[in-house]
Amino acid sequence: MNDTAARSTAPTASRPEPASARAAVRGSKRAAADPDASRSGRKGIAPLTLLVVVGALMTVSALATDAMLPAFPAMAAHFGVSDAAIQSVVSVFMLGYALPHLIVGSFADRFGRRPVLLIGLGVYLLGGLIAWVAPSLTALLLGRFVQGLGASAGPILSRAVLRDLYQGRELGRMLSFAMIFFGAAPLLAPAVGAMLLRLGHWQAIFAFLVLVAVVLALLVWLVLPETAPRKDAGALSLPGIWRNAKSIFTDPVSAWTVVVLALVYGGLMAYLLSAPTLFINHFGLDEGGFALVFAVIASMTFLVQPLNVRLLRMASPERILRFSVPLFVVVSAVLVAQVGLGVATLPLFTLNLMAFFMSFSLTLANGTTVALDPHRERAGMASGLMGFAQLSLGTALGSLIAAFADRGPLPFALGLLVLSLLSYPALRLAFRLRAA
Repeated sequence: MNDTAARSTAPTASRPEPASARAAVRGSKRAAADPDASRSGRKGIAPLTLLVVVGALMTVSALATDAMLPAFPAMAAHFGVSDAAIQSVVSVFMLGYALPHLIVGSFADRFGRRPVLLIGLGVYLLGGLIAWVAPSLTALLLGRFVQGLGASAGPILSRAVLRDLYQGRELGRMLSFAMIFFGAAPLLAPAVGAMLLRLGHWQAIFAFLVLVAVVLALLVWLVLPETAPRKDAGALSLPGIWRNAKSIFTDPVSAWTVVVLALVYGGLMAYLLSAPTLFINHFGLDEGGFALVFAVIASMTFLVQPLNVRLLRMASPERILRFSVPLFVVVSAVLVAQVGLGVATLPLFTLNLMAFFMSFSLTLANGTTVALDPHRERAGMASGLMGFAQLSLGTALGSLIAAFADRGPLPFALGLLVLSLLSYPALRLAFRLRAA
């Protein structure tokens, strides 16, 4: 549903009386323009509190991957495997993280957001415990797979909760605010991992992730109300699943926007899996230096989301995508040129990756808005299917690119360029079909 349709078909939502008359005027105008804008108030949770909860839930996967990046060399030495082999602790987690996207959303549409979130966080905690005490690499990978299964509920249902309560540009703004937390996770997680590595052993990172699971479960239990507009009794039946999936995938704009998100996410996974090898082995940084550079690059996500909130006051999510995806192409082409000419020094390489993170952040927030906006009645499944397509394709492409990281930065740069050149026509096709 677009904003125009919402204004013409839905009743005006009420807002609590704010402190000043000027704020009251702004609030009433926003409620009239977007009938979903104040649903969080009617659900018994203030918007700022809601953002803290859903933003924290969005961080579970980033924390579980980025916190252990500085520990890759220590983990490889502990288990007697190569640097390339230890990357599987991320790949296996992402496999477990991707699979439940096919069903978690449907369970949440049937039973509500809260119970599925609590079960997911319990599984995340169990996986962390298995990895914490793992005596072998096989046991560690089992724990990581289980941890990934549980982690999927957080981001899927965070997006669904926001779509339950908001739509249109307001949904885009709330997603951007929530993604500030998502951006803070890769900014802080490697530093936390490096600190824990210096204070103890790499197992301390998994102890930290277990603590995170407990805190998030308490937040959901004590603070987050149920937000599902209704519980779909047929969401788990084969006809219901087929009906909802068909509605989502036959929407050409949603479908092609998900392709764009998957390709851009593939660039992120290529970076995450390649970064330890490139920065530590190729550029010669130690674990502390790597954590610092990684945080500087990831800070772009943290900084760009407030910018996106302001941009959404002037432009639609679609218009912002018309800038962010071509930026991905330009950044990738420049990176290939610099590496090919042998001038990709550490500062230049870092600046290029900061520009990539700017493109990624803008594309993720606005692409998610475009893909989810038409599907409020099936927001859980829409979020899950979107995440599955994004993660399965993105992780596969990113892992393929990262497999060549030990050959230097050129394969990584070429991989990003291919992904960007595929994402741009997919975006053009989505907008062409919308216009048609």
